[in-house]
Amino acid sequence: MPIIRFEEADTANLTAVGEGITRPARAAGRLRTGTPVGKYAVYHGDGCAVCQTEISAGDSFYIDSETGDLLCEAHGRQRRSD
Repeated sequence: MPIIRFEEADTANLTAVGEGITRPARAAGRLRTGTPVGKYAVYHGDGCAVCQTEISAGDSFYIDSETGDLLCEAHGRQRRSD
């Protein structure tokens, strides 16, 4: 599962994840541990790799675990369907 969709960002920089997502998040270079949002979190503070749209709390977003790219809703949906 190289493209992972997250329903809702917790903050503008981090979203808490469970242990099941740690391996692909680590592969993407986006895993953070011991953060204020949880034991494991995904970092997304750099915005969409395609259009640089910032991910805000409450936004859906995607991570390509093969490339490490963070993607906004529109570009993530597009890459996932390709």
